[in-house]
Amino acid sequence: MQFMRYVIVWLLRLASRQDLPAKEQLQLPLPSEQPDVFRTLPEYFLEDIVDNFKFIVGNIPHIITPQQSDEIVQICVTFLRNSEYVKNPGVKSGLVTILYYGVQAYHNHARGLLGDLLIGSPFAHKHLLHALMKFYIEAESTGTHTQFYDKFNIRFEIFRVIKCIWTNTMYRENLAKEAAINTEFFVQFVNMIVNDVTFVLDESLSSFAKIHELTNELKSAAFAALDEEQKKEQTELLESEKGKAKSYMQLTRESMETLILFTETLANAFTMPEVVTRLAAMLDYNLDIMVGDKRTNLRIENAAEYEFDPKALLQDIIKVFLNLRDKPNFISAIVHDGRSYKQHNFTNAMDLMTTLQKLTMAPDEIAAWKSLAQRVARAAAELAQEEEDLGEPPDEFLDPLMSELMTDPVILPSSRTTMDRSTIKQHLLSDPTDPFNRVPLRIEEVVADTEMRGRLEEWKAERLVARRGEKEAAAAKAAAAESEAMDTSQ
Repeated sequence: MQFMRYVIVWLLRLASRQDLPAKEQLQLPLPSEQPDVFRTLPEYFLEDIVDNFKFIVGNIPHIITPQQSDEIVQICVTFLRNSEYVKNPGVKSGLVTILYYGVQAYHNHARGLLGDLLIGSPFAHKHLLHALMKFYIEAESTGTHTQFYDKFNIRFEIFRVIKCIWTNTMYRENLAKEAAINTEFFVQFVNMIVNDVTFVLDESLSSFAKIHELTNELKSAAFAALDEEQKKEQTELLESEKGKAKSYMQLTRESMETLILFTETLANAFTMPEVVTRLAAMLDYNLDIMVGDKRTNLRIENAAEYEFDPKALLQDIIKVFLNLRDKPNFISAIVHDGRSYKQHNFTNAMDLMTTLQKLTMAPDEIAAWKSLAQRVARAAAELAQEEEDLGEPPDEFLDPLMSELMTDPVILPSSRTTMDRSTIKQHLLSDPTDPFNRVPLRIEEVVADTEMRGRLEEWKAERLVARRGEKEAAAAKAAAAESEAMDTSQ
């Protein structure tokens, strides 16, 4: 243990070029150019530290002293904050695992070995949240053959650490700063949370369907006729699907609970144009799954075995809606979602809130949901009226990817294609290329298509004036007919 402490301090000293341990705090980020003396070290120096402390923190945390805890936090945060210093993705994910184990309760320590330290440490306040967000994004592509599944384990552990530290308002303030100052980074982080929630809920439900099918097969006469090897394969496949369903459902709940914490504190940040469209679409989609026409598919045998609680999940979805209910652009984004928005889903949710005993919504939350449903209905009616007034738009004014009327047309520099700014922003979050020729592209490179915007605004104005004239003419004709009828009756 003492030797590993020396190695930790030595590695931090080499990487930071700072005289550690010292009175002044370790300064991050580390230099953009790695010191030669650190870059040429075999990575097993850090790997051994990670492997040892994963075991110790996870199994015998009581042997670690407060001083050692502080050093563990420093090395984990430092190399997550500056993950380019570490090439091995397994070592980087191991740093997250140490923090995750460190916030798990043991004996009389409700926040585990490291929870109180992470909540109270000025060093952690300053760097931990950014480090976790950074690695959450990087985990999308670790370079390993198992990266698709690895990222979900990593993100689950990150969510658990965030939930532990969220009681300290310093972390909330830091997230607000990230949203305001480092907007692109923040948007990328939120976009991945939204993608994960949509994917893992879908995968959970797909696994439930496969579990139901395989369970019936194992009870059938056809299964009894199989040889032992085939029976073993089917049984193992069923257990695999059960494991997947449970893992995906755990991540779904953790993702939603983290969104509740974030949106409760930072409603403005989560309704930025770069975020709100995807977030509203995800919430509409999940609400439709939970209360829509296909909700009977959620009737799962032994749901508790997979930690699937549909009432609790619906409650989480509703809470995110309510956290953002006062933001007009969120209301607009809900009704502009052409795939999943259905007004009757809001009514169905209201009915469930008032009839299901296990859906423990407070009276003020039920009233807030009713108010939200009414505002959404009005916005939907206004949108429908606007679409009716405008009629069928010319193809040149439609976004080439979404086939929707553009509002802020921009030109992509390499393909010279015009599309809506919001669409290309969403595309670039997951694929930093021009969608029409795969040339690398950054949002700063697009150019406002002022000529197209002028023609678009002119067309809209002409259509609305013409429609207003048609309505006035129809109203005048109806009034004249009514007047003539009155004269005839007299």
